[in-house]
Amino acid sequence: MLVGLTALGAPVAQAADSLGGQNDAPEPAAAQLTPPVSGGKVGGSAGLYAVGGGLVMVAGGATLWVKRKRAGQVTIH
Repeated sequence: MLVGLTALGAPVAQAADSLGGQNDAPEPAAAQLTPPVSGGKVGGSAGLYAVGGGLVMVAGGATLWVKRKRAGQVTIH
């Protein structure tokens, strides 16, 4: 059996074991962060605000379209 030697004279296998199996790679950042919502629950009114905000956007767009149509600025492509 052929055993390699390191510069200090210790066998290669023994030198590898002396590291203790420690990994010098840092822990991923995702493992250190906690999720913003624990338990998967969102406030009861979150859906209501989302729907209400969508309706406000639609109403604003419709109002703008009506104003442009009355002014004659609407063109259909």
